[in-house]
Amino acid sequence: MNERCPVCGVRLEPEPGFYQGAMYVGYAFTVALIAIVGGILYFTWDPSEWTYSAIVIILAILMAPLNYRYSRVLYLYMFGGIKYNPSHS
Repeated sequence: MNERCPVCGVRLEPEPGFYQGAMYVGYAFTVALIAIVGGILYFTWDPSEWTYSAIVIILAILMAPLNYRYSRVLYLYMFGGIKYNPSHS
């Protein structure tokens, strides 16, 4: 992997603490998933506590790859100082 982008010169190596910060964003995604799915289940079906837990755990596991990727992307855009500029493409 290049140390810097050959087109725009942005440093491509993440700064210390990047992955820890992205982990907090991923945690927020998971909490939002639990709240939204829990609310939907409560207002549409009202299952038992075990069913709530099973559905939320299964969805959290299935969404983990997307959570992993998009939490890093969102953290990078929010705090990484990199702005998308389509004229460099």
